[in-house]
Amino acid sequence: MNVIDLDRPAVVPPAPRRKPRLLVASALVIGAVLGACATYGWSVHRQTVARERQVAVFVFAEASPFVDGLPADTVVSGGRVATVTLTRRVTLVNAGPLPIDIRDLFASRPGVSVRGVNKERWVEPGATVLADADVQVDCAHGLPLGRLPVTLSVRTFDDEDREARPRDGFDGTPWSEQAEVACAG
Repeated sequence: MNVIDLDRPAVVPPAPRRKPRLLVASALVIGAVLGACATYGWSVHRQTVARERQVAVFVFAEASPFVDGLPADTVVSGGRVATVTLTRRVTLVNAGPLPIDIRDLFASRPGVSVRGVNKERWVEPGATVLADADVQVDCAHGLPLGRLPVTLSVRTFDDEDREARPRDGFDGTPWSEQAEVACAG
């Protein structure tokens, strides 16, 4: 039998404390999900910006004969042709996602240098443009022409100046025969 003491307040067992633990766990899960979503959004944004800022240009030597109507300028030393300067054309292809302004072109290796005419050319994505280039060949050391590492001076749509270096350079072989003929005199 139970005895009830009226002089003392009734002892009530404490209720289990599940709700605060559940709230803390829920808050942590919600915070982790929101943090993951924010991090993913930031990462996607950075990748998009980086992809849009990429400059990708292909350079091809045109096999057309003479741009200025003359075969070549030559420097003769000791009765032999020492250097030859050819004015030829290159095709520039914008393979990037945004328009670019190709300002200058430079390629060189021992015995050969190629300089593009310093001129602004806005090229839309996927579009091509022709540019004149002066090819200077040291007849003793520069032949055959072959692959040349190339550097392009480029301005992007956001007015940022960059240098683009196509990975494989470009192939100067189409000009090699013309340079060999000019070097032969």
